[in-house]
Amino acid sequence: MTFDCIVFIDSTLDRKTEVQNFIQDWYAATTYIETKTSGSTGEAKIISLEKSKMIISAKKTLSFLGLKKGDTALLCLPINTIAGKMMVVRAIVGELKLVIGQIDSNPLQQINQRIDFVAMVPLQFQNSIEHNKVKLKSIKSIIVGGGPISSKLEKQTITSNVKAFQTYGMTETISHVALREIGNKKDLRYHALEGVSFSEKNEQLIINYPEIGIVDLHTADLVTLSNSTSFEWIGRADFIINVGGIKLNPEEIEAILSEYISVPFIISSIKDDKLGEKVILLIEGNDSVVLDEIALLEKLTKFAIPNSIYNIPIFSRTESGKINRIETLKLLHII
Repeated sequence: MTFDCIVFIDSTLDRKTEVQNFIQDWYAATTYIETKTSGSTGEAKIISLEKSKMIISAKKTLSFLGLKKGDTALLCLPINTIAGKMMVVRAIVGELKLVIGQIDSNPLQQINQRIDFVAMVPLQFQNSIEHNKVKLKSIKSIIVGGGPISSKLEKQTITSNVKAFQTYGMTETISHVALREIGNKKDLRYHALEGVSFSEKNEQLIINYPEIGIVDLHTADLVTLSNSTSFEWIGRADFIINVGGIKLNPEEIEAILSEYISVPFIISSIKDDKLGEKVILLIEGNDSVVLDEIALLEKLTKFAIPNSIYNIPIFSRTESGKINRIETLKLLHII
């Protein structure tokens, strides 16, 4: 059995070979697919995912987004990530036409045909809004994952009248288990796919997804649980910064600073003799950033305003494009 409904916009040999190899593996007699975890919060590892469970996940997404046979999906993500693999699986399961585009920060620039469904990382989504808004608005189903959405991007989504969903999930859950509408100020919650439920312990999310064998999967994600099928995401518990007993979430600080900083950056911390830790700002590249502390004090406590600013030539990133906070901080040689 083969999957023939495929068009290569990116016709480079490596890209073709990678996609075709995955499709060949999918139709092979084995019952599982091997893939690598992202490595954004720890060491990346190889895990095996059952094909039958990947099919269940694909059907849930197709149903949630209302995709139907004959619709066109765009693959603009690496095939060696779970996000890339699941785009191909969704196309196979849903009998979609699959367009293999470039793995590019502006993936729509080479697309001159109708696209019904696309998955992007935040940088791709932002560049598409800024440079290919007309093409983006014509896509009926857009999902964005792999990292937080900045306040700036939330506002751009609203003003551009683009409808898209941010995903929540991980490799272990076979892609996403919940989605939220980007820019919907009335509802900031993620809503579970059918058959998924949530609980929490110490404000950290626990996932139950019996259909794919997940029972009480404890995460390090801090959430405010609304009910068993929806939650508001706060940040990662393992990234929390403790400044003199005051716990700060770097992702919340980043969301505020994103309104003032246009280059890639992250908030992190270094040891401090008096307070235990102090907040620092890491900038990718050589750009100079000056923060208006008086303006920031209207939105942040004084302990959350970066104590120091450091430039790092190139951030460490995972294969899926996420900034690897742990490895990036190691590039700061003062620690």
